[in-house]
Amino acid sequence: MAELMNDGPIIRTGDGGARQGGADLWCTYAAVRTLTWLGRRPRNVDACVTALMSCQNNDGGFAWQRGLPSDIWATYYCTQALHDLGAAVPRRDELTHWLATLQHHTGGFAMMPGQNPDVWATYYALRTTREILGVEPGDRETLRTWLAGLQHADGGLGWYPGATEPDVRACYYGAMAWRAAFGATAAPWTSELVSWINKRQAPSGGFRFFARSAAPCLWATFRAVRALDALGVRPDRTQDCVDWIATRARPEGYTRWDDYLTADVWAAFSAVGALQTLRAPVPSADSVAGFLDRCELPEGGFTYREVATAGDSLATAAALLIESARNGADAAGDSYADWLVGAHLPYEGGVMYMPGRGAEVRCTLWAVSALRAAGRKLPEAERIVNWCRRIQNSDGGFGYWEGRGSDMVATASAVEALTEIGSPVEVLDTGQLRAFVASCAMSQGYRHTPDGPATCAATAQAARILGLLGDYEAAARAAGQLDGFASRLGGYASGPRGLPDLVSTYQAVLAQQALGRPVDNEGLSRFLAKIRTVPEGFAWGPLSRQSGGVLATALGTRLAGEAPLPRLNL
Repeated sequence: MAELMNDGPIIRTGDGGARQGGADLWCTYAAVRTLTWLGRRPRNVDACVTALMSCQNNDGGFAWQRGLPSDIWATYYCTQALHDLGAAVPRRDELTHWLATLQHHTGGFAMMPGQNPDVWATYYALRTTREILGVEPGDRETLRTWLAGLQHADGGLGWYPGATEPDVRACYYGAMAWRAAFGATAAPWTSELVSWINKRQAPSGGFRFFARSAAPCLWATFRAVRALDALGVRPDRTQDCVDWIATRARPEGYTRWDDYLTADVWAAFSAVGALQTLRAPVPSADSVAGFLDRCELPEGGFTYREVATAGDSLATAAALLIESARNGADAAGDSYADWLVGAHLPYEGGVMYMPGRGAEVRCTLWAVSALRAAGRKLPEAERIVNWCRRIQNSDGGFGYWEGRGSDMVATASAVEALTEIGSPVEVLDTGQLRAFVASCAMSQGYRHTPDGPATCAATAQAARILGLLGDYEAAARAAGQLDGFASRLGGYASGPRGLPDLVSTYQAVLAQQALGRPVDNEGLSRFLAKIRTVPEGFAWGPLSRQSGGVLATALGTRLAGEAPLPRLNL
């Protein structure tokens, strides 16, 4: 059995990569829900509950990791898993109030306050409202209109009204959101929706996300089966679907695609959920439960495969950035680079946070930037270009993954990932991209989303996007606004007159370098001295003397070096 190996802040994994410490939220939800379907429990329920509770913020919502802002994605997964484990969700009044701030005036819900709505977020918000809080959703009439507007002319549902392409996942989230909000009331979509979903079933019996998907997969199959069930029907070829799911079983669990041989927690979740919906037996229940048991962390929660081999792309890219900074590109670890190349699976255009998971724009940027710093590149980088073109939202921005509402971090990550692989930004709809950036502008700088306070990071990211668009005067103005976030302690703070932090400082210095502006190296050195930890680590801010882990160490190590900063966003 492979073992985890620590190299300072780097936690090496037996698959050649590295991982961040602690449980993954989505993996924890998927494992707990699958075990619940199978009538099982995690080995250490109390530790799992503690790990989930640690993600709750004072506003009642939950975050992907402790210290980050609340979003409904994290809130849904945490509250559903806590419910399955029999644990009460605290701060219910605050959570109720926070959820209300997510509903957009058009009726749908956003992932975070200030974002545009999408069907992912609307589904998460409605199920949390109904199933966890037991209350009615607000403004049902505009919600009804918004959900009705998801349907395309060909019958499928898109991520939001006016989205360019329907997707089986959007059909699932839309159908389940309708059921959560309106119960048995007939849905507003035409009968072509059922037909559209059934047409996504491949000859093998599995389902694809959309017509041009590379292959059928368990994720799409689960979503299709559940969407059809919510609409009161079954797949046209139900037995073919059951038989295909059986082909995905391995002794150690389930795998997502026909030619992908690595079992993971999401494939187990999808297989068991689909079979139960189809009222078919789960012949491998014991092996699935045994596999999930090996994914459970001693400190509570789960990762996506056996812990010792569960690398992730952010940690692996960070480890490669640290090694190439310390030892030079020629001496950087090939195993990390090879791992990142392997995370660019043929089924999606971007790099996945964890292999077998969906592609994400931040992970894609970290991967291509780390590879470039180590003198490597993705062999099929051109797939990123087509992927970015396809997932650009109608407002011109990008979300972390396909279908998610736009924000500045994701938008900068997509634009800069294209830059890192040598693609011109003009492959995107640059007019709409400019419009999204402009929608986040205010007098003090730029916002993370079109509504909210200006932040140093968002201002720096906007400046870099504008520079890559050739809007040099606007980029210079945005870069000039970074002075308002500079701290007398050295470095940069998220807001004016705040304490400096590592993320804001990295973003500001990267923008200054990218736009050819002078860097306050003396102030930067003072800040870095305050956040250095032993051994060879960096904290996220000067009030902590604990290492922030491999991501913080990658950012700090690169800031302390003399080479130009790689393009990275968090």
